[in-house]
Amino acid sequence: MAKAKGKELLKQIEALEELNKRLEHDRYGQFGPNAKQWEALNSPAHETLFAGPNQCGKTELMRYKTAMHLTGLYPKGYKGHKFTKPIVAAIGGETSQTTRDHLVNPVLGPPDARGTGFIPADCLNLKTGIAKLSTAGVMGAIDYFLVKHHTDGEHDGWSKCYVFTYAKGWERLQGYTLDWIGIDEEPPGDVYNELKARTNFTMGYIDITMSPLKGDTELYVSFEENSGGTQNLITYTIDDATHLSPEQDQFIRNRWKGHPQEEARLYGRPCRGTGAIYPYPDEMLSVDPMPIPKHWPQVIGLDFPHGVGVFAAAKLAHDPESDIVYLVSELKDENKELAIYAGRLKAMGGGEIPVAWPHDGNRMHTDGSTMASRYRDFGCQLMRDSAHYVSPDGSRSFAVMNIIEDLSSRMADGRFRVFKNCTSFLKEKRLYRHKDGKVAPRQDDHVIDATHKAVMMLRHARPPGAVNRPAKKLRGQTYEFFAH
Repeated sequence: MAKAKGKELLKQIEALEELNKRLEHDRYGQFGPNAKQWEALNSPAHETLFAGPNQCGKTELMRYKTAMHLTGLYPKGYKGHKFTKPIVAAIGGETSQTTRDHLVNPVLGPPDARGTGFIPADCLNLKTGIAKLSTAGVMGAIDYFLVKHHTDGEHDGWSKCYVFTYAKGWERLQGYTLDWIGIDEEPPGDVYNELKARTNFTMGYIDITMSPLKGDTELYVSFEENSGGTQNLITYTIDDATHLSPEQDQFIRNRWKGHPQEEARLYGRPCRGTGAIYPYPDEMLSVDPMPIPKHWPQVIGLDFPHGVGVFAAAKLAHDPESDIVYLVSELKDENKELAIYAGRLKAMGGGEIPVAWPHDGNRMHTDGSTMASRYRDFGCQLMRDSAHYVSPDGSRSFAVMNIIEDLSSRMADGRFRVFKNCTSFLKEKRLYRHKDGKVAPRQDDHVIDATHKAVMMLRHARPPGAVNRPAKKLRGQTYEFFAH
């Protein structure tokens, strides 16, 4: 009897050890996506870019998504695309070594312990289903591997996943038809376009996880500006990385705060490079919208087209006690009639507060009108003179570098803040560049230009409804009268 009980106890111990062993190596089952990772996981777009800091969970998500699509073992609550058959896929990164270390080994388990990665051992053919790549020059490099696929929990065949690098070796995928591609870190634009072509026939899916250290590249901007729904940019910041301990979180923040790569390393946005005119992270400037006290002076700046083109307006409110200027609202539209722009300007407050405008608004048209006078005819409170600075000698200046210096100073010491809903300004700020000591031409900077006009004429800001009251002093400056 004692001997039988001993055998039974031994079996229970062995079963418990096996269970613990499986749980220890069940990286797929134990992975719990945080809210932002879950958003990326469920992305419905055919191309998804998950841009975030290093070592904060973006590559871990790529490993999880690789295992998910190859096995067909989708998690409960998953709402993204499901492959209902074995797929042909590819995963890759910049070099053979980084691809091996960051993707292949975490997904399969290291060479001496295959089956301990994100793909469970019982979904791998450990004997013949992992093909080594002998020509890569990197020990342990893989050509492709096979994974047991399931549909509704039933095994229905084997997925095949190729391994590539985009620094060299991606060309071997030419001619292949792929259902899904996973890319870790940003490839060159031409390489990405070639990889994307591999999914044309299948109408397949591509996922990229990266830290945008290369700045505003063609690839990143294509995702940021996509409006057709085929591409989805999800920005993952250190604030989203809830799995970090307080010590880890603070260490990473302290390490990169004030660094030229702070934007990318902490907030998953293109890092400011040489040429950035306003090299300040969004978090340094942006604040939650709030009610504006009625006594605060306000002003609107305009950038308007002469015919078709882009119209932009930026509304500022000035706290006279703290000398903080807030960008509280913005407008940006194109190819509309002037009457529509004027109506939206008035809805923004342009019928009650002074409006600053560009100096070319005085250009005379054949009917004797100007752009400025046309907006006044609709009841917009445009100032008498176009936006300008006044030099100590009384002369007027329209130099854009003066306003850039003024606004940069305010940004640097916290006296310029942006409401978080002013997304066009924040986007333009990240792309706003100089070249050879001058503002680079042909930029999408319309809201910034409107903001410049408003800041330039901030000395003439007034509370709503005060534009027709007698002139008064504010910090030694006299408000202008307004022409109608």
